Amino acid sequence: MSYDERTTAEAVIEIHFNLYEFRDSISKYTIVSDDDWQIISGKEGKYMTKEFDTYGILMYPIETSEDIKYAFSNKIEKIDKFREALYKPRYWREFITIMIEGNKLYTSPDLGLQIFNGVDLVNDIARSKGIQYEDIDDYLRISIDLTRPLTKESLNDAMERLSKALLLYYRIKEYQEDVASKLASQMLS
Repeated sequence: MSYDERTTAEAVIEIHFNLYEFRDSISKYTIVSDDDWQIISGKEGKYMTKEFDTYGILMYPIETSEDIKYAFSNKIEKIDKFREALYKPRYWREFITIMIEGNKLYTSPDLGLQIFNGVDLVNDIARSKGIQYEDIDDYLRISIDLTRPLTKESLNDAMERLSKALLLYYRIKEYQEDVASKLASQMLS
């Protein structure tokens, strides 16, 4: 799939873990309507936003399916697991962009995930949990199976699996770098 997936995805959702950063990022937009979802407009188009006590969501297109809007209207229960994965000095991220297409939720290229050795072995195990690490146009994307229509419960389940997949990815990268460093020290000393 090409990078154009942001424009072809059924829904693109940015989850911002820092409310100050979120509010600043949308401050340049004009508020069009302020119901359950706030509709904002800028030169790039219209977006839906919603704030919770510890995070904010930006979603587009505004014609997103009702089941997706409804599911994201509820607080994601284990949102702090994303902070655990993404608030690391080397991989620091204030937000994550995910896309939904059909029965799949997947990460966007801007996360900067890279293919790692053993990805096929990990996929053999992860597949049974509805998780896949996919090589798409020279970047790694995490794909999570969804149950549709999307509900609060199925979204929470998918987001928990995504946070675990991210934690696993970063742990694997750290272990591989640690092993490479130790092995180089042993072999070259």
